[in-house]
Amino acid sequence: MTPTLVEGDEEAPEPDWKIPRASYEAAVKDGLQKVMRWYFVEPAYSGDNFIGYAVRDVYREDLQKGPIRVGDVILRINEMPVERPEHALAIWRDLWGRNTLKLELLRGGLPRVYVIPIVE
Repeated sequence: MTPTLVEGDEEAPEPDWKIPRASYEAAVKDGLQKVMRWYFVEPAYSGDNFIGYAVRDVYREDLQKGPIRVGDVILRINEMPVERPEHALAIWRDLWGRNTLKLELLRGGLPRVYVIPIVE
């Protein structure tokens, strides 16, 4: 089972995303490799400096209107950088027991921060 994004008020400039705890925990339990198959990313640079991972495709249709979209650059997850493979593992270990998921992105060159509650 994988996380399902539940959108809130359709009139809001940004949807009020929530992740059901059961599907969140199931995805964490399934492992990082399975979740990484939902997105195609590649390193993003500003000049010679690595800044994060650019999202080139979102394979799961139910996630295509989620907070991570094609063209975004993922900078940090839960205030942790995503610069090296060991960072991904540290982020993954940190996911257990959380009540929110914080995503820091660049979209169209502008910073965006999403704090998504994990709900019962």
